[in-house]
Amino acid sequence: MSNDFNALLAKVASHLAERDAALSTLPVTPGAEAVAAAVDALPPALPQAGLGTGATLDYLLSSVLPGCLTAQNGPRYFGFVTGGVTPAAQLADILGSGYDENVQVTLGDTSAATTVEARTLEMVLDLLEIPRETYAGRTITTGATASNILGLACAREALYAASPYTYGDYSYAASGPPPGLPTPPIVVLGLHPHWSIKKAAALVGLGNGPSVFHSLPADADDELAPDLSALRGRLVAERAIGRGVIVTYGLGEVNTGGFGRGLPQIAALCRQYGAWLHVDAAFGGFAGAVPELRHLVEGIDLADSLTLDGHKWLNVPYDCGLFFTRDARALPSFLGPSASNTPAYLAADDAAIPSPLTMNIENSRRFRALPLFASLLSLGKDGYADIVRRNVAFARRVATYLASHPSYQLLNMSPEWLASGAPVPLNIVLFRGAPGSRFDPESADAHTRLTAAINATRRMYVSGSQWGGKGAVRLAVSNWRTGDEDWEIVRAVLDEVTA
Repeated sequence: MSNDFNALLAKVASHLAERDAALSTLPVTPGAEAVAAAVDALPPALPQAGLGTGATLDYLLSSVLPGCLTAQNGPRYFGFVTGGVTPAAQLADILGSGYDENVQVTLGDTSAATTVEARTLEMVLDLLEIPRETYAGRTITTGATASNILGLACAREALYAASPYTYGDYSYAASGPPPGLPTPPIVVLGLHPHWSIKKAAALVGLGNGPSVFHSLPADADDELAPDLSALRGRLVAERAIGRGVIVTYGLGEVNTGGFGRGLPQIAALCRQYGAWLHVDAAFGGFAGAVPELRHLVEGIDLADSLTLDGHKWLNVPYDCGLFFTRDARALPSFLGPSASNTPAYLAADDAAIPSPLTMNIENSRRFRALPLFASLLSLGKDGYADIVRRNVAFARRVATYLASHPSYQLLNMSPEWLASGAPVPLNIVLFRGAPGSRFDPESADAHTRLTAAINATRRMYVSGSQWGGKGAVRLAVSNWRTGDEDWEIVRAVLDEVTA
C-alpha cells in the first residue's frame, strides 16, 4: 500500500506541475463537449466493489477533471472576484490535506495549529496597517458569507442587549426574541449591499424582506455614498422608537469596484446613536495593502465588525474568509458552550487563544489558516502590494482601451479620471456594447450575448451583471499571475467579438 501511495502521489504531483506550467495557455473553461462527457462518465450509483485508489485516480484525471473549470486560477479568469493560488499557498494546502488536522480546540501542549491561525489573523491586520488591538475578536471562516453571518449575529446580540425593552445582559442566542419589541425589532440600512448580507440576515433571524432592509438615498455627489443627513434622520427616528439599527457599508461595490466617501462620518453617527456598523470589504479592503490606494479604505478600522476574503485578492485556495470584530468576547458569548453544558474535552480550555469552535460557525474545520499563513509569509507586505498594484494597472489598461473603442461603453469610469489618470476605481471594469454595435444596449439580451461571445473564446472569462437598470459585463482582475502577455490576448478577444 505504501509503495502504491508513493507512486500515485508522484503522479498527482506531476499532473499538478504540468498543469501549473501550462496554466497561462490552457483554455480558461472546458468546452461544452468536455462538460457533457464528464457528466456522462459519472457512475449511476455507488459501485458494489470499489475501483481501488489507482483506478480511481486515473478516472478522475481522464474523465472528471477535464469537464471541470480548466483554469479558474489562471490569469484570464475574470469572473466574479476570483484570485488564483500563490505557490506557497498551493503547497501548504497540499500539506494541510495530508496532515488532516481538525483545528477545533486549543490544546497548547498538543498542537500549535490554533496559534498559527491566531498569528495569521494578526498578519492580515498588519498587511492592512490596522493596529492589532482594533479587532480583538477574529476568526477564519469559509468565506465572506459566513463572515457576514457572524457580523450580523454579533450585531443582533449587541442591539438586543442594548434595547430599552430588555435588560442589559439579554441574549437573543440564549433566549430567543423577547416580547414587546417594535416590529421589526432591528432594521438594516445600507446602499448597494451585497446579496450575501441579506442571506446572512435571514440566517440569524433578522429577516431579509423590505420591512427589515431599507435602502438609504445616495449622496447627491456620490452614488456609492449614503446621504449623511438622511442617515442621521433615520437613526434619530429609530432611536425614538427603540428599534435596533445595523448600518452596512461596502468597501468595493460589487459591480463597479467603487468606493463611496464618508465612512468615518458614518461610523461617528453610528456611535452617537447606538447603531452597529458592519463593513463588507471582501475584496476592496485589500486596497489598504497599497500606500497610494489606502485612502480608499479610510475608516476601515472604525467598524464594529469587518468582513474580508482570503480566497479573493490574497490568492489562497478556496475556502478562506476572514472576520473581525472589536470585542474579543462577542463571538464566544453566543458561539461557545455555557458553563452548565461545557463538553468535558473543553473543561480545561482556558488558553489565551480561544478554541476556534467558540469563535466560529463550525466545530470541525480544516487547517485553512496554513495556506494563508504560508502565502503571507512568502510574499510579505511588499509582495501583496505588488499583486494589487499590477491587478489595478491591468484593469485600468483594459478600461482605457474600452473607453476609446467604438464598439464599447465603459460604465464605471472614475469621475477623477482626467485628474488622476485612473479610469476605474480599482480592479473591476464594467462595460457594455455601444449603441449601434453588434451588442447595442437597447437590445434586452445584448449583455448576455456579449458575455457569451467573450466566454465562448475560452481565452478569457467574464461575468454578466446589471447596472443602471441595464445589463452589463463585469471583468474583475485579482489573480497574481495576470500580466502583460495576457493583455494582448484580452485586447484580441475584445476586438474579435465585436468585429
